Amino acid sequence: MKVLFVTSTFPRGEGDDQVPWLLELALVLRDSGVDLEVLAPTYTGLRSHTVHGIPVHRYRYFSKSYEVVTHEAGAMNNLADRRDLALPAFALVGAGIAAAARLARRERYDAVHSHWPLPMGLPAQAAAWASKGSPRLIATFHGAELALARRKSYYRPVLAAVTKNLDAAVANSTSTAATVRELTGVAPAVIPFGPPRGAVDLDRAPDGAGDGNGLPLVLAVGRMIERKGFPVLVRAAQRLRGRARVVIAGGGEYEAVVRREVERCGAGDVVELAGRVSDERLSELYRRCAVFCLPAVVDARDETEGLGVVLVEAMSHGKPVVASRLGGIVDAVEDGSTGLLVPPEDSEALARALLGLLGDLAQARRLGERGRERARRLFSWESIAARHLELYGASGALRS
Repeated sequence: MKVLFVTSTFPRGEGDDQVPWLLELALVLRDSGVDLEVLAPTYTGLRSHTVHGIPVHRYRYFSKSYEVVTHEAGAMNNLADRRDLALPAFALVGAGIAAAARLARRERYDAVHSHWPLPMGLPAQAAAWASKGSPRLIATFHGAELALARRKSYYRPVLAAVTKNLDAAVANSTSTAATVRELTGVAPAVIPFGPPRGAVDLDRAPDGAGDGNGLPLVLAVGRMIERKGFPVLVRAAQRLRGRARVVIAGGGEYEAVVRREVERCGAGDVVELAGRVSDERLSELYRRCAVFCLPAVVDARDETEGLGVVLVEAMSHGKPVVASRLGGIVDAVEDGSTGLLVPPEDSEALARALLGLLGDLAQARRLGERGRERARRLFSWESIAARHLELYGASGALRS
């Protein structure tokens, strides 16, 4: 089976932390016997290349300095922050349609699978039309494109146009799926993503050695963007003084905001902003932490966590999690069984939940063990690949 991913972003090489779960999906499908290729826009002139043996066809769409629409902070954030990227964004779609058609005329694909169908649904449709044979057309919704269509109604006809010819649709959570149905009438299959293979040893017993100074460690991981809600954790951390240390690992454009909140709250003795860390350092932090926290919020662009893959990664390490009752997080965490869910932006409730687990190691251990089993059962890459393979070859009604 030959499949083409049409995506707005894809890792540029080994060590690139851009959408690692999409690379993981590509690798597990390849390991399942799929002949997989990727079409993605360039990043500042980057030419076509391979990543772990997977061909990545890059296409140019503007001058190098403006070929940054879909990378780093993501297209939605980039377009909101830089008005000068509006024309390059239109060029990205137009050039993508032409590049997809050229590529598809040379190959016979069994399936064309777009990720972020706004804007990549149009290039994917062009590939399906131009391809030899009649490939199935699949689209995966990750949430950001839906938030944009909700916020700006003139994008909804575009979203309707790119979904009307789909053979199958995928959403990363039940929350995302409900929004897809609301905006398009399409009923997607819910297929989550898991943590990177190799990042978690499911046969290794969890430990929790603390911060090295006798205090338990509360860990938060993620790109520094508004919807992660890290300032809420900083405010909650004041209640943890003398009881735990908090480490927030990750870098990004929102780091300055989080750092200012640490200074404003006087929480520098409790909270460490570790920045981007190596895979080895991240694995060590997961092993040492007592509790994992994702204090997600709905950001100014009406976006929140579509799933929260870091929660699955933490549960795979056997760690209890505390997170916001929001978006796709409720798919990942069973409140009271594998972790605790609290109202978003409620630093007091977050602090109480964290202190409760830090003060009851038996409960924390039970939640961690159940979370580990849930991650093994529902979020394994083998089951994720099997469900995608079914969609690539299945038939049936799509619209509800």
